[in-house]
Amino acid sequence: MADLERTYNVPLRKGAMKAPRYKRANKAVKVLREFLERHMKSKTVKLGPYLNSKVLERGRKNIPHHVEVKVVKDKDGIVKAELASAKNLDFLKPKEEKKEKESRLKIPGLGKKLLPSTEKKPKEEKKVEKTEKEKVLEKPDEKVEEKVEKKSAPEPKKEETKAEAVKAEREKVYGRFDKKPKVKEQTKKK
Repeated sequence: MADLERTYNVPLRKGAMKAPRYKRANKAVKVLREFLERHMKSKTVKLGPYLNSKVLERGRKNIPHHVEVKVVKDKDGIVKAELASAKNLDFLKPKEEKKEKESRLKIPGLGKKLLPSTEKKPKEEKKVEKTEKEKVLEKPDEKVEEKVEKKSAPEPKKEETKAEAVKAEREKVYGRFDKKPKVKEQTKKK
């Protein structure tokens, strides 16, 4: 199972106070990782979702001063850390020992998260035979369709010559082209 299993109370205040307020949560996570690397003697450290949400619980500017953490080191040297007071410590167990549950996990700050076994599968649509009344109601009257077509048809426009059409289009987009722009006459100095 696990080579090493310990519980630590990691101080975050001293290291995080050295960072500006808007970077305090990032610095706290770095301090936490460094602490666990030093005490568990491993370079690979993984933090659990409950621990992450605890650090970010009051925002990234107001981190907790210390965090109680349960840490497990595997045979491969991978260190997994999770909040000691977490409801679900499945994150620390190896993948073979996890039991599949059909319930939803509630992680503070992350909302509800589905486990892989509870993903919803698309349901097949059932075909229902329609009664004769529904079939008749679905078919609109032909007279009504003709009236709608007559009203929605646009009125035919007058045929314009090509030159007039181009001129009208230019006026819409660019303004008038009939008038030439006024050019100031330059006087020569003698």
